[in-house]
Amino acid sequence: MARTRQNEHVRVELLNQGVAMFMEQGYHGTGIQEVVNKVGIPKGSFYNYFKSKEDFGSKAIIHYSDQFKEFLNSILAISKVDTLKALNQFFDNLTKLFDDKDCRDGCLIGNFAAEISDSSNLGRNTMSNCLGEWKDILKEIMIRGQEKKVIREDISADELADFLLNFLEGSLLRMKIESNTNSLKQMKKIFLNYALKK
Repeated sequence: MARTRQNEHVRVELLNQGVAMFMEQGYHGTGIQEVVNKVGIPKGSFYNYFKSKEDFGSKAIIHYSDQFKEFLNSILAISKVDTLKALNQFFDNLTKLFDDKDCRDGCLIGNFAAEISDSSNLGRNTMSNCLGEWKDILKEIMIRGQEKKVIREDISADELADFLLNFLEGSLLRMKIESNTNSLKQMKKIFLNYALKK
């Protein structure tokens, strides 16, 4: 049993390091040797946890996505009581997060989309599945807002969730280019004041 816990700890450490290094250096700029050096295991041991770098990249995407889903689910919980407050917190928390990071990193999925979508079916499918899970949570928030009559009903919750997700990914790319969070602030203003109202 202790062996299993130890293995899981190492696997999580590899994923944490992978996400951090992929964010900073990109997929192609990050080597497996660098990752295992950070974790302090031999390179051969890496393959006890992941079949290949491509498999590792895919699992890193899922690991990153699971963390973002925790954030989205916290917003979903707030939306049960006050949908607009939840959406305000969604935008404000993201803006603060990236202000605190000096507008670095962006979104791992957005970063990988430009780098590996054409070369890795596994990576592309994993990213698509993760974005689908994020959209489902955002859609539920939109449904709650429509039920409370605080969000427009002439556009489907599905389309509003898609729009917000697309808006978010584009805003994060612009943020990285311009090294400020103006695009995130604009996203909040336009989405809350125009997109959600008739």
